Amino acid sequence: MWRDYFDQRFAIEDGMLFQTAEYLDKGTCFAVPVGSGDFKNAVLKIKEYCEKAGIPLTFCCVTEKGLSELKNIMGEPRSVTEYRDWADYLYPYENFLGYHGKKLVTPRNHCNRFMREFPDFVYEPIDETNVAHAKGFLTENAPALEKAAPLAKEEYVRAVEIMDHLARFGFTGGMLSVNGKIVGVTVGEAVGDTLYVHIEKALREYSGAYPMLASLYAGQNKSEKLLFINREDDSGDPGLRRSKTEYHPSDIIMKYVVEY
Repeated sequence: MWRDYFDQRFAIEDGMLFQTAEYLDKGTCFAVPVGSGDFKNAVLKIKEYCEKAGIPLTFCCVTEKGLSELKNIMGEPRSVTEYRDWADYLYPYENFLGYHGKKLVTPRNHCNRFMREFPDFVYEPIDETNVAHAKGFLTENAPALEKAAPLAKEEYVRAVEIMDHLARFGFTGGMLSVNGKIVGVTVGEAVGDTLYVHIEKALREYSGAYPMLASLYAGQNKSEKLLFINREDDSGDPGLRRSKTEYHPSDIIMKYVVEY
């Protein structure tokens, strides 16, 4: 989704995935390599590449775990910069299955209001028979859904684009409707023990649509192996940060820029 905005590139070699991106004022940055190959060898290949190219060795979107792994191989970095706007919000899966308990009273109240005001709501999984309607919801409601910030505008464009490729990437999705009108769409994927929510768009005039959509999507994907929901970052948006905090994350996964 971010390949153009951040000029992302990738290569696969010896069972490892290498990725670069052009981030902010940091120039070319590398993701921490992942895969089934030799991690140390992969990091040293990146180091060698930077030396030959005459560019700084910089890693972006590095987690605490990734930072520890890099230090074990490369020693102490020249600088480590925390990027709070990139931090992922991680929640216990059960938080979204009804919003039980005192801590989740705010999203629970929003859902109760939604059910009172729109008792005839319908939720359905997205599949090949209705994905065109989900995409149509995004395109037809652009003025209400698209935000002014460049990052948000790009995210919206790519959210529309990815609706044509859900099956290809193994994504699941859901639509929330009121009286036959779609009022919310969400898309994500299960990886290991975590459900990642990539896209969540709803019409704000339908009060409670967002927490309702989030809870129904969690229920759609519920399984014994899924223990967490990762609702990803807030991009520094104050309203989004407040909303994600109301769901009471069990962890905020910090991300760092690491420079050698």
